[in-house]
Amino acid sequence: MPRAATRALAACLVAGAAVSPAVATAQTPAPAMRVHAIFAGGRNANFHVGEVLLVDVRNSGGRKLTQVCFSPAPISRPACSGSGVAAPSATGTTTISATLSDGTKLSRTFTIHAPATKVGGPRAVPATIRCVDMNLYANYNARRHRSIGVRGTVHRGDRVALYNRIAPGKIFMWDYATNLGGFGSESCAQTGAS
Repeated sequence: MPRAATRALAACLVAGAAVSPAVATAQTPAPAMRVHAIFAGGRNANFHVGEVLLVDVRNSGGRKLTQVCFSPAPISRPACSGSGVAAPSATGTTTISATLSDGTKLSRTFTIHAPATKVGGPRAVPATIRCVDMNLYANYNARRHRSIGVRGTVHRGDRVALYNRIAPGKIFMWDYATNLGGFGSESCAQTGAS
């Protein structure tokens, strides 16, 4: 091999060695916890009491989300659970922590605002069921004016989030305790009750 070619090869190897540590450290991004309000187009800030939030992890590298904790505890749910869906229970500061299957812990703190009060607005309105038993339905047939497909039942005292009206007296609601959504009778839900 000619001397000039040997020098060029050596220069390439030295340059490659200088670049390789940078390439080795450019690994996949670190996992990041994401929090957004469900049914709100991915809004990830300005949360209110009673607004149902979804917690997940971006760039988890195949690790599973095993536990999510709210401090203070969310409405009608334990402080920590395997579910990434819950609603803040109090105004002020709420910290949400997530644990991945390898033990990695992530945490974010949010300022939580007073509950929304306008049903049908852009945010969920917290309410309490005042009927003895009320079914949540999968759909509503506007032509026949009847609900279709029972999904579950809520009971007097259960806490729900009210979303949008679909017909007079019929509204989509979310049961905080079970994370079950469905259409129900608006007259059975009392807003402003804790």
